[in-house]
Amino acid sequence: MTTLYWDCFSGIAGNMAVASLLDLGANRQKLIEGLKSINFAEGQIEIIIEERLVDGIRGLYFNTVDDEHQHHHRHVDHNHSGHSHCHEHHDHDHEHEHSHTHCHNDNDDSSDHSHSRSEHGHAPHRGLKEITAMIDAAAISQRAREIAVSCFRELAEAEATVHGKSIDEVHFHEVGARDSIADIVGAAICLDDLDVCEVIVSPVHLGSGMVRCAHGIMPVPAPATALLLKGFSVVFDHDVPFELTTPTGAALLRGLQAKAAAGNRIFTRVGHGHGSLKTGRANFLRAFLIESETIKKKSDQITQLTSNIDNATGEELGHAISKFMAAGALDACLIPILMKKGRPGHQLQVLSEQAKAAMIENMIFSLLPTIGVRRCSVDRSTLQRECEEADSNFGRIRVKKITKPDGETVTEPEFDEIIRIAEEQNCAPRKIKQRIVV
Repeated sequence: MTTLYWDCFSGIAGNMAVASLLDLGANRQKLIEGLKSINFAEGQIEIIIEERLVDGIRGLYFNTVDDEHQHHHRHVDHNHSGHSHCHEHHDHDHEHEHSHTHCHNDNDDSSDHSHSRSEHGHAPHRGLKEITAMIDAAAISQRAREIAVSCFRELAEAEATVHGKSIDEVHFHEVGARDSIADIVGAAICLDDLDVCEVIVSPVHLGSGMVRCAHGIMPVPAPATALLLKGFSVVFDHDVPFELTTPTGAALLRGLQAKAAAGNRIFTRVGHGHGSLKTGRANFLRAFLIESETIKKKSDQITQLTSNIDNATGEELGHAISKFMAAGALDACLIPILMKKGRPGHQLQVLSEQAKAAMIENMIFSLLPTIGVRRCSVDRSTLQRECEEADSNFGRIRVKKITKPDGETVTEPEFDEIIRIAEEQNCAPRKIKQRIVV
């Protein structure tokens, strides 16, 4: 298993994350080809990858031509503005990046947003569905797609919470631009190429000061960044009047489920991803690769929701289970129990990510005739699992590959594939399961 450690002593921005991964040895050509395969309405993206020596430290610099041009114009504007304490929100290399999004209702006045990118530098107003479709159509690996979509979903959920909207109502502006999409998708491509299975992170430095975004002047960290970093150890740098950790950087940490570093580690490679802002201190993201000969179990905390029910029909219970799983529950089951006065009943147990627990709890009250739900946090350990395609004696099928703690891998066909083949062969699923060879 390969573990990535990000040392965020100078925060983390999307393009610095990509640069640090490239400096660790991620394949440059795979990154470039993957990003160029994204079908942007504005046209194909252009990439900059340079080796730089900044303050005596060698490292790599990654950016897009889009953002490099915006960076130049921002500096021109700042040089003529006479102000130095309020910075525009843009998403790159701590160049006052910010992923501010806008939420629009159907009746919103869009006159302020009808100008072309060439007039004001605005990206098309892309929502989560549009960005997900672009990522799904790109020529990148399935795992890279999953990482990128997870990061954008976390960002959309944070922005939806900030603005009191649904995820579908959130439209990204700066983070919907080509350069910001390139950061998150580029990081996903590199993480997959390096076979990173776990991400750990130092305390995340935030900087300080104010940033100007679409809703006015906001303090660092801006609202969405603060939500994304909830649960992380952070440092407020009152001596640095800049935003050090950007929304794309925070979205990467949240989407990758980064954990705080603990215990002794032995690292095998070090990489540096440079930013271009002069902060008065070294401004780069340092990355370490930590490799282990054996695959460790992944540990995390989830929420268990439990309720004893004796007055629901089997149909109601089955329907509720289906709804919980569709809403994102990790697992749901019913256990037969004998309740007071000898009444037969069922104990409902639903496992959920902590962020979704309240929503699923409300679903339990809505779908089932219960008046009480118990909630507790539980520790769990899970083995590494990957979904991919493989050749079999019945053709190309979807499989799941499970890696055990000793490194042994077990590949099993997805049950939906067994059902599909059984129907095609007019045969019982159990016979197909016995005959199938991957």
